[in-house]
Parts: sequence; structure tokens; C-alpha cells
Amino acid sequence: MVAVKDRYSQQIKKTGFVLEYQVTSMLRASGWTVISNKYYEDDFEESVREIDLLAYKVSKKQGVDVYTTLLISCKKSDTNIWALLGRDLNLGDPNVNWWPFHAWSNSKVIDFQLKQAMIGKKYHNDLIAGGVNGALSMPYCEVFAFQEMNRESGKPQNDKNIFNSVISLIKAQAYEMGALSSRKKKLSVYQFNLLSIIDSDLIRLTIGDNEIEEELISSEHYISRYIIKKKESFSRVRFLTFNYLKECLPDYDRQHQLNCAWFDELINDYFKAPLKDIDKSNVLLEEFRNVVYWDLLIVIKKIGGGHLEKANIALGWDSALNCPRVELAESGAVIDGLNDNQGLKQFIKSALNKVYRYQGEFIFEENIPF
Repeated sequence: MVAVKDRYSQQIKKTGFVLEYQVTSMLRASGWTVISNKYYEDDFEESVREIDLLAYKVSKKQGVDVYTTLLISCKKSDTNIWALLGRDLNLGDPNVNWWPFHAWSNSKVIDFQLKQAMIGKKYHNDLIAGGVNGALSMPYCEVFAFQEMNRESGKPQNDKNIFNSVISLIKAQAYEMGALSSRKKKLSVYQFNLLSIIDSDLIRLTIGDNEIEEELISSEHYISRYIIKKKESFSRVRFLTFNYLKECLPDYDRQHQLNCAWFDELINDYFKAPLKDIDKSNVLLEEFRNVVYWDLLIVIKKIGGGHLEKANIALGWDSALNCPRVELAESGAVIDGLNDNQGLKQFIKSALNKVYRYQGEFIFEENIPF
């Protein structure tokens, strides 16, 4: 007769809790910080949901904390396998984003860079070129459905557990990205990865015109299209067997290393002549105004100018002189006086260097809005 304590300890192994413990142990051994059973608000269903694991690594680049984040769903089944139904990829499909990229930053510079066209494709191409393999690889096929299937008979069950795993990851990602702005004060950037880990077999069923190709696999990427807060959003969910996880962790370690280098370069790229581009210069214009306002105001008053409004300080680029312009709503005589004030000009040069990393000459110029 099985002892009572053995009976319970054996039965609990059939749940996903032991799997969560094992995944957490692997991640921590690889240097990841892990948070278990993190709750988030599902604002669509007005309920509180739970994500099994959130793991992250963090490093600092140019004063910005760079987080590589893994949102993880853990599922276990002794009786069923997970089947992913797919069809041939059509990379030319204009309705699919094959390079979904989810990142958040409270750095104005990084946030500006993240909004540039095709940034997701650039991210994937750059990191793959740097040696990240499975974490960002292109799917073998376009997964369009899933089914749990009985291990012995092959009978289809339903897609409930798989669907819930995927949706919980996508919604948790959306929640985290929405909540960071209110709770994160230090300059930071977060890049998110979604992992659905199954302690069972994973089967890929690729459906063609004449046959269905069946293959036992360890990993597959699912590009999900879902409506989040009334907007269509694409996400990458990686299905992964538990037995394959340990082999994959060095790839995610590598991804964090390259994330640090990639975001570092993203910052450097912004500061390549930002004052020549009005969109770029506007990103940090408020910071520049805050630095120079009071000194400018005092000097303008001394030389007989009007009251300077902070919002009337603008920046432009003088193509003829090949230097930036500090534009003010002042008369030509006041502008001439500012250009002759070497002490003030040295102060403004320091401000341009501090905010925009610009070193060189500049001029004051009249900017009358009407």
C-alpha cells in the first residue's frame, strides 16, 4: 500500500507546479531573476489573470537599464500531446508581420528610435546576424491552429489549454508594457519574449494539398494576430518542450548580451547629427529649454529684450553655415546682442553638448512666428 504522503507527492507531479519549479531552477542557474505567479489585470474581461513565470536579465548601457524579459507559461499533460497545425509560409503576405517586436522604454531617445519604420525587422536581422538562433528564428511553417490530442489514440480533444497559454502570454505582455510607464522611474528599456513550455510531446502537422506531414519537434514559433485594446497586434509565441529548455537557455543569454549592444547602438545612432533632423531635435527640445531658459532670460532682459517664454525657444539647422540655430522670438538687435555675448554663447555650447552631444559653433537667430 502506498503511503499517504507518497500518494500526494506522486499526484502533485501530474500538475504544472513541479514543472514551474524545475523551469525556475534552470533559469536561476543560468543567471536569470525569476518572479513566480505574477498577476495582471485583463482589462478586456475585467478580471485578474496570472502568468506562471516572469524572468529577466538586466545590464546598464549609457545610463539606461536594459532588460531582456521572458514571459513564460508552463503546462503539463501525461495523457495528451500538443499538435500545431501549419501550412507553408508565405513571407510575402502583406497581412502578416513576420518580425513582431515588443519593447518599451521611458528613454525619449530610445522610444523615438523604436518608432522608426521596420524596426522589428531590423532587430531580428541584427540579432540573428549576431548569433541568436532559435530565440528569433523564422517559423518552419505558418501555424494557424492547435489541438491537444490523446497520446494513445490520437483523438483530438480541444485547443483550450493551448489557447489559454497563448492568450495569457499576449495579454500579460500588453499589461506589462502598459503598466511600466507608471511604475518605472529609472531610465530603462524592456524587450519581451513569450515562451509556452509544455512538459509533453510537441507535434507539428503541416497540411498540404495531398498529405499531412507529421513531425515530432522540440520548438516552433507561432506568429499570433490578436486584438489588444481595440488595436491589431502581432506577437511571437515560442512553443518549447521542457526537455529542450536547458539547451535553449544559452541562446537567450546571448540575446541579452546582444540586446545590450543593440540598444547601445540605437542610442549612438540617434546622436549622429540629431540637430540636422527636426524630428530628432524635438525629442530632447524640452530638456534643452530647461537647461538654457533662465540664463537666456536674464541676458535678454539686460540687453533690452522682451519677456522670453520657454516654449518660444526653438532649434533649427543653418545649411549655409553648417551649424545649429537657437531660434528666439526677439528683434534683430537683441539677436545681435546675444551673438556678441561670448559668455552666453559658451554656456549654450555646453548645453548643446550636454543634451545633444553636439560640439561646435551655433548662432542665435530671429524666429518671429507671425
